[in-house]
Amino acid sequence: MNVPVDLIFLTVCLLASFSAFSQKPSPFYLKIFPFYFIITVLVQQIGTYLSQHTIPNAVLYNSFSIFDFAFNFFVLRLIIQNKRVKIIIFFILILYPVVSCLNLFYFKQGGTFRTVNYAIGCSLIVVFCIIYFVELFQLPKAVNLKREPAFWICTAILFSYVCTFPFWGLVGFLNTAPPFILRNLTTILMIINILSYSLFTIAFLCRIRIRKSTL
Repeated sequence: MNVPVDLIFLTVCLLASFSAFSQKPSPFYLKIFPFYFIITVLVQQIGTYLSQHTIPNAVLYNSFSIFDFAFNFFVLRLIIQNKRVKIIIFFILILYPVVSCLNLFYFKQGGTFRTVNYAIGCSLIVVFCIIYFVELFQLPKAVNLKREPAFWICTAILFSYVCTFPFWGLVGFLNTAPPFILRNLTTILMIINILSYSLFTIAFLCRIRIRKSTL
């Protein structure tokens, strides 16, 4: 059985995320990522199984997408320092899942991916990531970005959603696309996932200091 390359990188990222428990002190947002990655691996495996057995998996991915956005909103709320922005994210954490679930289960659209939910979530994620970066570069003291987990996590989140938005935003129009276009888009999506998981892995390992041995 061929294992997708991006799943290998996701597994490596999952293993790296457990280092948050051995590095002290570790911020809370790092400690919750292992559970998030475990759920992600399970969803990918279940989704692949359903696809291989010609069982619709749109509900699975639509539901996970809502959870995915809610999780990232929560992480960004922990990372961002501005109190007003934290309050805004708090209300979005409540409203976004409710509105998205209504759109998913109340407004029937067949077995399709909910592009509206994804577009709204992506837009909000991009705004909050930009707020974090503005806040970061306005700090009175210089920050070593190479050893700043929050920087790498926000970079990974922003990169992932900005790059995947065109794909998932137009997924409804891909049903009639030629097979070679679908294969190329799938490859591009896999590359995006690999780079995103690599950035997350850096976030978990960037604080590890390697002592150089001396003679």
